[in-house]
Amino acid sequence: MNWLTLIGRLGMVILMTGLAVGLVSLIPSVQMSPSSSGGMASMQPEKYDFFYIYWQLTPQSGIKISIESNSSIDIYLLDINMRDFQNWTATWVTQQFPNISDYEIWPASMDVTVLNAFLESHSGIVLWKSGSTTTVSREFYPDTEVNATGIIANPSPNDAPYTWGITQLTSIAPKTKVTLLTEILVPVGIVLAVPWVYSTRMRKPQLQERPSS
Repeated sequence: MNWLTLIGRLGMVILMTGLAVGLVSLIPSVQMSPSSSGGMASMQPEKYDFFYIYWQLTPQSGIKISIESNSSIDIYLLDINMRDFQNWTATWVTQQFPNISDYEIWPASMDVTVLNAFLESHSGIVLWKSGSTTTVSREFYPDTEVNATGIIANPSPNDAPYTWGITQLTSIAPKTKVTLLTEILVPVGIVLAVPWVYSTRMRKPQLQERPSS
């Protein structure tokens, strides 16, 4: 067995493995029970609020976010405990407005200006953001275990009514790792196998043309 044949067969094994792993990634996520919630709400102008997500996510335990709104809104998933987030925003408000009354701190901290200040200082904890949109339908699985907090923001000067749904999901294998493994194995398998397959097909006509003795 020459090197071309050996490498080609190895490539076929890698290719088949990559395709098999890819099939695993196509298996639909399973809804956990109890896992789903939803409803209707409205965001005040230039305000943000917590978006019904306050739990731990893993590469195999994710969520599906569904939103429809008449106005553009922003959705964020942050890798931070909600209480830590609230402490930071309250501290920021009191530093910016030293004379603010205690009862005014909470309403003031829910302004999008405060959220933007937080995001500028903590860009590394943003797991995912939607960007300004009226419709969101997204499954999310983190690369590692995280403490997820959801934020919904209305940067416009008008009220933003919306309908929402949150579903907890679980998969048989980490989605991000399975996808990455497939993207690596399939191209490598093709590169290794193609020269051998081509050489094999080229040899067959030559063998058939040889006169029998």
